[in-house]
Amino acid sequence: MSNIEIERKYLIRKKDISFNYKKYDSIKITQGFIYLKPAVRIRKSNDKYYFAIKSKPPKNIKAMDDLVRTEYEIEIPKKAFMHFSKYVIGHMIKKTRYLIPFNKYTIELDVFEGELKGLIYAEVEFNSVKEAEEFLPPIWFYKDVTGINKYKNTQLSICKNIKNLLKY
Repeated sequence: MSNIEIERKYLIRKKDISFNYKKYDSIKITQGFIYLKPAVRIRKSNDKYYFAIKSKPPKNIKAMDDLVRTEYEIEIPKKAFMHFSKYVIGHMIKKTRYLIPFNKYTIELDVFEGELKGLIYAEVEFNSVKEAEEFLPPIWFYKDVTGINKYKNTQLSICKNIKNLLKY
């Protein structure tokens, strides 16, 4: 399947979350990158496995860096995931994604584990660039990090010092 993804990413401070996010539906995700640019990713999402390529959007779409990307994703067998995992650059990213309703959107709250324990961010997907640019986030969103290199999943997979990500 191919599509255009329009998404903003926000850094979250746990102390700013005043509700129990763990009561919402969640997905256990393990993912790694075989190539960083364009991003070639394998992902285990609960009990399903995927192969994805994310790259720049078509030239006719004008938006801030990484707000819009082209994404191709296909489901793959577990055996293929296991095979490709041998070629992952850096480490596998492990996180739990909580699906939180907010107005007409779904906030994907990613709580990281393992090497990235302590990092939390939220992603919100949109139907248009205009909608993304006009989005008013909830008060508990700390900082918009859309397009900031160190918060890209490709960079998280090779991050050696989480303290640099958590400087508020």
